Amino acid sequence: MNPPDPAKEEGTKLNRAGVLESVLDESTDPIFNILEDGTYRYVNRAFSSHFDREPEEVIGLRIYDIFPPDEAEKRMTVVKRSFATAETIVFEVRVPMAREADRFFLTSVKPILDSDGLVTSVVCISKDITDRKRVEQEREQLIQDLQSALAQVRTLSGLLPICANCKNIRDDQGYWIQIEAYIRDHSSADFTHGICPGCREKFFPEAT
Repeated sequence: MNPPDPAKEEGTKLNRAGVLESVLDESTDPIFNILEDGTYRYVNRAFSSHFDREPEEVIGLRIYDIFPPDEAEKRMTVVKRSFATAETIVFEVRVPMAREADRFFLTSVKPILDSDGLVTSVVCISKDITDRKRVEQEREQLIQDLQSALAQVRTLSGLLPICANCKNIRDDQGYWIQIEAYIRDHSSADFTHGICPGCREKFFPEAT
């Protein structure tokens, strides 16, 4: 049996690494690896393209170098928590885009452990949920609009005492008021006044 060839084994490892990197670069999901201080050790093209950069332009930068302070702080908080607890964390983030509206991602942060069980870095995989988020926002807005509309609509129901002669209506407090005033106060309707052809002919014949 021939002894293992170190050069060949190293070449196999490099080949596998190259294949893996090619596969990750073909992914449409942003994938990246971060150190404890927030430095990007690896990013795929799906991640770097959001910032109009090549992967090698992002590798070596820190979270604070490419995100606004408030967004960077949110991400660093999750990274620090994953390093401290060695647990996988899933959270939602907003990503400012270079040439379009901001997008939303659901990101999974998974710690990478060494032989002693210590976290050496975290691998993050993000899924674009922008379309789902927009549908949710539109649905919430629709619900708010409907609730607002319903709050303004008051329905008339039941028997209304009305005078057979003057057509005034007796309200809940027992007062007799004009029918248009009652309807205006108990619904979203309002009135404009005019005169119908029959009344015009009866009371103002000279105008016909």
